[in-house]
Amino acid sequence: MTTLPTIDLHFGANRIYLLPLSEIPEAELAARADLTADETEIYTSFLSSQEQRRKEWLAGRLLAREKLGGRIGYEPSGRPLLVTPDGTLSERHISISHTSGWAALLVSSSGPCGIDIELARRRAERVAARIASPEEIALAAPLYPDNPALLVWCAKEAAYKALGSAGMDFREQIRVRSAAARTLIIAVKAEPIALGIFSTEALLGVYGSL
Repeated sequence: MTTLPTIDLHFGANRIYLLPLSEIPEAELAARADLTADETEIYTSFLSSQEQRRKEWLAGRLLAREKLGGRIGYEPSGRPLLVTPDGTLSERHISISHTSGWAALLVSSSGPCGIDIELARRRAERVAARIASPEEIALAAPLYPDNPALLVWCAKEAAYKALGSAGMDFREQIRVRSAAARTLIIAVKAEPIALGIFSTEALLGVYGSL
């Protein structure tokens, strides 16, 4: 079996695994994910035209299995959970994200967590105008001057995932409050969350835990 071509990043209590989906065929993803009967039923329900979506779904399960030795479950809210081989919930917290050609798994030992990745070239001014104020984008600009709107979008997505509470208003309830070196402070319903930033040539990512 070949080594999984991941990029592994370690930030304190948080570890991030990035998997480039172009480097591993779908058939290998499926075989190595070792799907359960329930997972196989979900996998085979994807349409034949949804190759990218199938690969992203498989990648999360493969990363959980090979990197963490577990499987993915879900809370009623939809937040993913790490399930151990004996069927119990792990004390470690996870979050999953994907974008075109990439999948990411965040694992945290400190608390519920969230991650969002996007292609660095993606323009996000239009969506950012709907979910953020100009002042928030200005706060992010020194940290990612080439695309601050994308940084704000990623940060709000990551904070939303960490909170695990559906139906929140991104503009009014999840707000950028301040910025420091490689860190954005987001206020979620007035509670601050510190989010870290990482980037590669291809990707921008934001992560954090409660």
